[in-house]
Amino acid sequence: MLQVDGLSVRYGPVQALRGVSFTAEDGVITTVLGANGAGKTTLLRTLSGLVRTHEGTATFDGEPLIGKDPETIARMGIAHVPEGRGVIAELTVDEHLRLGTLSRVPRSERRTAIEDVYGLFPPLESRRHRHAATLSGGERQMLVIARALVSRPRLLLLDEPSLGLAPIVTAQTMATIRQLTSREGIGAVLVEQNARSALSVADWAVVLNLGQVVLADRPERLTADADLRHHYLGF
Repeated sequence: MLQVDGLSVRYGPVQALRGVSFTAEDGVITTVLGANGAGKTTLLRTLSGLVRTHEGTATFDGEPLIGKDPETIARMGIAHVPEGRGVIAELTVDEHLRLGTLSRVPRSERRTAIEDVYGLFPPLESRRHRHAATLSGGERQMLVIARALVSRPRLLLLDEPSLGLAPIVTAQTMATIRQLTSREGIGAVLVEQNARSALSVADWAVVLNLGQVVLADRPERLTADADLRHHYLGF
């Protein structure tokens, strides 16, 4: 579904990505791991059209992504959940979800799409008329994922969804991502600093170091190699 070949990105003299290549498939969680500054967030921002590339290509279902604006990429079926649980404090939960339907969902199906998402996130349903400012950190994380899902994407780009969450909420968030891919067939590229959590749900793992892919393998092989874990993943 997603094919990335030789992607390179610079911020002025700083090389953020160096020839990154990997694939992501329908119904599969591909986790991208690495230390701070490895290029993980830059990778997602590039794929969603927020950062320009200097070399390389990326295609989605054979269609080029490079050079397209974020709105066009979103309409293609790629939903980006950025780091930081960004919500508009003055809007209610329901208003956030209504915004999420605008890019891809026909008007006649928008209410159904919203109700489907409430079914995935029951705590949000009971808070549908509350302003986002009143939600807990875990509820805000549910909301930003739900806002992406309500557009009925085929690929989710998730940037640090566990950041700042309590361990039990992190586990619930990861379980929901796993459920979405296995039940709905949505593909996911999951960027995480919390390597343990990401590897527990991923089907494939890509490790970045200083903007380069240093390893791509099945999660169980990464977790079984203690030297590799200590050197690149910090546990």
